[in-house]
Formats: sequence, C-alpha cells, structure tokens
Amino acid sequence: MDQATPNQAAESVETPAAFRDLPDRYAIQESDDGPFLTCLEMPNIAVIIRHGLSFNSSTVRKSPSNRIYLDGVAQCKPFMDLDNYVYNFDHHEGVVRPFTIATCEQVLVMVMKGMDLRGRDWKIYANEPDLDTVLSIWLLLNHVRVQQKPPDELRNLYTLIRLESVIDAHGLELIHLSGLPINILNKTRKIIDYLREEEIDLKRHALWEESDFLEHTALVLEKIDRLIYRSDEFLDFQDLQELARVEIVDNRVAAAVESPQGIYELEPFLARLYGEKLAIVILRNEAGGYTLRQMDHFMPGGDLKNIYRKLNFLDPAVKCRTSNQQWGGSGDIGGSPRGIGTQLTPREIAQACRDVFHTPSLTQRTLRFLYALAAVILTTGLAALVGRYLPRTSWFVDNPAAAPFQQTDLIFFVALLLLSALGLMIYSRGRFWRVGLSIPIGHAWWLMLPVVVGAAVAGGMAVPWKDLEQLDIGMKIVYAVLAIPLATEMLFRGLAHGILASGTRVQSCGNRWILSFPTVGTALIYALLPLALMLWSNRIPAEEPTVTVVRVVLASLALGLAAGMVREKSHSLLPGILFQVLAMLLVIFLAGNLL
Repeated sequence: MDQATPNQAAESVETPAAFRDLPDRYAIQESDDGPFLTCLEMPNIAVIIRHGLSFNSSTVRKSPSNRIYLDGVAQCKPFMDLDNYVYNFDHHEGVVRPFTIATCEQVLVMVMKGMDLRGRDWKIYANEPDLDTVLSIWLLLNHVRVQQKPPDELRNLYTLIRLESVIDAHGLELIHLSGLPINILNKTRKIIDYLREEEIDLKRHALWEESDFLEHTALVLEKIDRLIYRSDEFLDFQDLQELARVEIVDNRVAAAVESPQGIYELEPFLARLYGEKLAIVILRNEAGGYTLRQMDHFMPGGDLKNIYRKLNFLDPAVKCRTSNQQWGGSGDIGGSPRGIGTQLTPREIAQACRDVFHTPSLTQRTLRFLYALAAVILTTGLAALVGRYLPRTSWFVDNPAAAPFQQTDLIFFVALLLLSALGLMIYSRGRFWRVGLSIPIGHAWWLMLPVVVGAAVAGGMAVPWKDLEQLDIGMKIVYAVLAIPLATEMLFRGLAHGILASGTRVQSCGNRWILSFPTVGTALIYALLPLALMLWSNRIPAEEPTVTVVRVVLASLALGLAAGMVREKSHSLLPGILFQVLAMLLVIFLAGNLL
C-alpha cells in the first residue's frame, strides 16, 4: 500500500482547516496500577495498554463494573453486561470472522446509539494499539463530541471506520466490500496509511513490541483529531485538570477540578463534560483556595450548607474564630476559609460531599459499630494480657520500685494508653486531627463540664478503689488522675469515635448540639468498661447488685454521650481528657481517697 504524506492526507479528507492548531487533549498519567492514557475532556476514562495483556472469560465475566475490553484482550466472545456496565468489543475469540464487524465499527455503532460514559470511572483495556484498537479508543474518548456533531460532518469518520473495519476483518483483498466510491476509497486508504506510518515503521525495524504503546496511541489520537475536527470546534475548550471525583447519590458525582478560569466561565464546559450527572463542582483556583458550586439544585439531601459543616469539622485549618475563617457561603456557591485556605486534599473534600449526601444504611452502621467494638475489644484484651503477665517477669518481681505495678492494675491502664496511642497512629495515617489529636477550638464545649462531672460522681468512671488504697498521693495522681482519663479518652473518643465518624454526619463548632451516630455508638461501647472492671475486680456489692449495675451503666452512658459531644464540638480529645481529670479528682476527693 502506498504511503501518504500528511499534506496528501489532509487534502484527501477535503478539510481545509484539518491541520490548524488544536488543543493537546491527551495525557499519560501515573496511578498505583501503572501508567494510563486519558483525555482531558473525559478524565473519568483511563486507557490501559500493555503488551500481552489478557483476561480469561471467567475473569472478564466477574470483573468490576465500568470495564471495557477491546480487540482480543478478553479471551471470550463479544458481550454487553448492561447491569454491571461491562463491555467486550471483539471479533477474535468465539466469533466467525466473516460474519462480524471489527472492533472499531462495533464501538461506532454503540456510540451512535447513545452510549454515555460520563459520570462513572471507566477503565479500557487493550494489548496492542493497532489502528482498529486506536480508532475504538478515539471513539470512546470522543463519544460526546461525536454524538453532538451533525451527521453530514461525520462522513469522513464513517468512511474511515468502515474501511478500517473491512481491512481488519477481511484483509485488503476485500476492501471493495466497504461500498465506497473508488475516489473516496483511494483517499481513505491514504488516510489509513498516514495514521499507520509510525506503526509500520516500528514493525519494519522490529521495535513494535518494545515501543511505548501509550505514547504511540496518544500520537495517533492527535492525528485523528486533526482529520476529524476543525479548530473552531474547540473555542469552548478549557484548560481543565480533574483532581478527584466521587459518586455521591443517585448516580450523581462531585468533581474536584483545577483551572485558571472562574466557576461561571467553566459551567458550560463542565455541563458538556460531565452531563446531568454533575451535582457539585470543587474548583481549585489557587493553592489551598477552593470554590464550591452546586450544579444540581434539586438533588435530595440538602445544599452546600451541610457540606460546609462537614468540612469545618474535618479541616484542621478551621479554628472556628470568625466566619471568614471557615468554609461557608450560600446554599449553591461558597468556598474555603478566606486568607488561610484549607489543609484538606481535593479527594478529601469530594469525599466529604459524598458523606453529607449519603445516608449509611442500617447494615453499614452496624458493620462500622462492630468494627469499632472489635478495635476496643482487641486493644483492651491485649492490655489485659500485658497487665496479667508482665508483672510476673523477673524484673518486676525482683524490683521493689515496681511494687505498684504488681499490686494494682496500673500496668493495664498504662498498656491501654500505649496501645490506644498506637491504634490512633495507625488509623489516622498521619492525619491526627481526624481522631482528635489537635488543639481544641471554640468554647461551647465547656457547657458539658457539669454533665461529665455529675456522671462521674454517679459512678460513670472506672475508679480502681482497692488499688488506690495501697498507693501514695503521687502514684494515685499518676494512676487515676492521668493514666485512666488519657487511656479511656484515646481509646473511646479517639479510636472508636474516629472509626464511627468515617462517612457519617457529626456536629461541628458553631452549630447546634446533636447526638450523632459516632457519639451514641461510642457511648454504648464505653458504658461496658466500668461494668467490666467491676466484674473483673469482683467489686459488685452483695446488697442490691442489680441497682448498682444499672446505676453504673446509666452513669457511664451519660458520661460517654457528654464526652462524645465535647469531642465533636471541640474537634479535640483534650477537653474530654481535662473534664475527666477534674471529675476523677473530685470523685476521689469526695471519697476521701486523695490523701
């Protein structure tokens, strides 16, 4: 087949503006799974091309949703799983080649029937970027523009796809089956030669398999752009980079993007890019500065004001001092704290939007509660093992200074404190404010001090009375006033509350008081601790044991609820620790056990 020059190719499609400047829309990016190709106008589609990539029939049929397999990468016949959004476009495995059309024409038919890939994260898999595959990728990445073009402007695309489909399926000897007039046939063959220049050259020099398939694909995609589009079709193109995207509710998405343009200038482009599925836009226009815009004003679940509350709770940059230093604005547009910016990442902001509009099911709440309960049981269980066996070691037995550890449960609470701190370090992944390891903000939490103290006096705190009788004043303070409040707050209001607060609504500084799911869940788990310690130390009185147990459980529950609200209002563990220290001092003093 004769090779065509770029100028000859341009003339053959009779498009005078074919080689005008067009934006660079294709980019190669990195992910944890390796490099992939994407289009700036379709950032939700990732194209993975690897030599020898192959999936067997069972794997493809059971693959996660939103997967597209091209031209032989899936070892099974073509199929469409419309329930799970899995497609296999192929004419190799499991088909009779003379009876089917090539991959690119299969994709064209689906695109022209209205296939819409916006709003979901798609992965396209291929194992070789021959022209049939690259044309398929181009159609998928450009399906919105193709669907919006008038039919008479798609003649060049139709002829290119039709001829390539015939050549790929049946070979050059049957190209006249395309039904194209001889002059159009010859011109389109030159176009195909032009698009395959690099592929043919690489194969001639035996470098095809060692070449960078993604770079080659991007090059051919840009060539196809110049053949199909006019430069004036991209007057509305915006230099936009997607930073994060999450599905929030009813197949609607929140997308975080970066652009030098303002939100109002971007709205038409975003509407075409994401379609009706775009509910919330998070625009980063400078370092740390974000604009939030609600695109769907009829979305169930509220408006941006609920998102502001969630972000103000999560963002360590928010100090709850003035309205200018918080996330805020109207119900449909707002932004990050003025002057100080935000310390949240784009994905964290998008996930906060999802959490606000997504109400966890009873099953999800139950599983998360069991997860938090398991974390508490594991931590206390390990601390109990340490408290039981460590004092029996020779170092403790032979060391007089270690007597307090042998005669009391101090080693248990110290181990509980250290293990809770370790759990917080692991779970927070370095974002310590998420689990309350930060400076408290606001002042409203002081209102809960009488409740915490009252619940503690009623028996809501784990007070080891027998142990205290054997210790001097210094060890009493270390044991009861420091170790116990620190250990219990870090375990319950830190680790357990942090687990339960993930993905659900909590209160924040400056908003009304509520009993959130994390607060209630943590309080229920905490209410078991004083009772467990009473049973462990055999301290339940013989007279009226039921009344004592009920009183202790109710007092512990009240203390847990109050401490949980303090934790959320202050965004910190420190006020809860302070309140419990004061309460413990008062309880011990009233019992005459301080001196």
